[in-house]
Amino acid sequence: MAKIVKRKKTKRRIRLPGFICIMFLFSMTLYLLTSLFLRSYNNNLSTMAQEINEQIAVIELQNDAVRVEINQLASSDRIDQIAAASGLNNNQDSIITIFDENGD
Repeated sequence: MAKIVKRKKTKRRIRLPGFICIMFLFSMTLYLLTSLFLRSYNNNLSTMAQEINEQIAVIELQNDAVRVEINQLASSDRIDQIAAASGLNNNQDSIITIFDENGD
């Protein structure tokens, strides 16, 4: 008759130094990946900020040009010239100046 030998189940033990090394390598890999991602993201944000600042500068120049044009079109000399060209004359007795609340 054959003897039945019971083998004890061996539990796999995780060795602490090996586990520490694996966790260290894993955390270093995550650190490198996140730092690369953040650097790339920061560069993208800087590029977007520069583009927006350039757009702001262009729009400010356009606004200044429009303000100058508005001031030229609204000048009283231009109005007098248009009136004179149309055959109208300036009667000083009938001129009333109205100011708004801000005094503009």
